[in-house]
Amino acid sequence: MKHREKVSTALCSFFILLSVLLLHTPTVCAGGSVEKDTSPQVAQYFENAKKNEAELVAFLHKMPKGADLHNHPWGAVYTETLLDSAIAQNLVFDRTAKAFVKETTNPCYTAQELKQSNSKMGEALSALSLRNQPKEKENGHDHFFDSFRRFAAAVPSEEDLLREQVGRAISQKIRYLELMTEPPREEEAIRTWLQQMEAARRETISQAGGAWNVDVAYIVPINRNALPDSLQSGPWNQEVYEEFFTQEVRQALTSIVRFSDQGIRSLTFLDPEDSWISRTQFAAQMRILDREWRRLVAENPANADKLKVNLHAGELTLAYSPYEPMRNRISQSIALGHASRIGHGLSIQWEDDVYGLLRQMRDHKTAVEICLTSNDGILNVAGGDKHPFRLYWNADVPVTLCTDDEGISRSNLTMEYARAAQWFGLSYGHLKWLAFSSLEYSYLPGESLFINSDFNRLKTAPPQGSVKAALEQQLREDFQRFEADMERNILLMKRR
Repeated sequence: MKHREKVSTALCSFFILLSVLLLHTPTVCAGGSVEKDTSPQVAQYFENAKKNEAELVAFLHKMPKGADLHNHPWGAVYTETLLDSAIAQNLVFDRTAKAFVKETTNPCYTAQELKQSNSKMGEALSALSLRNQPKEKENGHDHFFDSFRRFAAAVPSEEDLLREQVGRAISQKIRYLELMTEPPREEEAIRTWLQQMEAARRETISQAGGAWNVDVAYIVPINRNALPDSLQSGPWNQEVYEEFFTQEVRQALTSIVRFSDQGIRSLTFLDPEDSWISRTQFAAQMRILDREWRRLVAENPANADKLKVNLHAGELTLAYSPYEPMRNRISQSIALGHASRIGHGLSIQWEDDVYGLLRQMRDHKTAVEICLTSNDGILNVAGGDKHPFRLYWNADVPVTLCTDDEGISRSNLTMEYARAAQWFGLSYGHLKWLAFSSLEYSYLPGESLFINSDFNRLKTAPPQGSVKAALEQQLREDFQRFEADMERNILLMKRR
């Protein structure tokens, strides 16, 4: 134990020295740890639990987790739900296209066959997710992105998707979700849509007993690779593309301005960053987003507080991208894209001014949405020796743990915390810090409960009327109850 403490102290000192040399100002060692009011018995139990995955998962399953800020509802639905939906609609599974369709001349499985054969059902389930995927035989990246096309015909209603996600959040002690799902375009249709989604949320909470509330907000996605009809079959025309993309961005930003107080909080871009359009049109997309953002702020300076942007940026490796795009993908998403959060950020190490960028992200509190299971399944970035988590963490850049597409990836937020603990050797105090970070860097309205985002330092007077502060206080109380309950469980287990 003493040897471990000496090693930990030495590493901490090293990273402080590194931050002084590279970032010029001291940083919090290892990203931050919540120690105030934390049970020593629970913290020690957690250290032992990390040695056994079942024990670790049992602990983390019931641990409060704050929020999931990077979640795609289509990718979050489990494949079994899609299978049930396909069977209910009497769809067939086309074995050649590996997709659910209404009818096909290709070899296929009928809904009745899928119900009666485990092997046929398993073939369909494996085609639609990364379930038991042998990476040496099939490319995880292509399999993942192909999955959306394959199951598109079987996707349930948005209300049903929300019910599944809220129910899952309740069981895993998650308080808040920011979901990337596209509302209608017309103003009156948006209002109706929000009302329907709110009704589904309340119904799910009520059916679960109503003891655990889950707030939900929405992030408006724009497809990086979407094209107007004229460019889908005709020759490329840059002017036509830019006009089309301008209208997409303008529509999304306008929706945020009008409905930010009703739960539409942010804008993001979707689709693989390594695709042809994403790669060749990145500069144009950033230029358009910058122009439209500035236009709305010039019309009304108050819009700056509403126009939140969180961009997928740097979800790239050398296996899927040339070197050049990775030199500025994250920095330009912040500088021109106005991103206050970055999704994935895997290519940070290839940025031209990596240490200057880390310092900027730390000082401006630009958070990174870390999706460990997704990064492993899609890009084969697994384990503590490959992932840039430590680069962000040791530079004191805010990070949050997120699921991305938990249904396709066959994961959940509990497993994201488990992987973080095992891959990076995080303590219980570190995981508490990450849970509070997920609320601190969310787009919840209002001021924080904490001084300078230090989760060991409460403000003297809680901010009045702040939704964010209220949920952060709720999370503090959740942890107090969890630790008290764990202390009783630890005592009972010792008696056996």
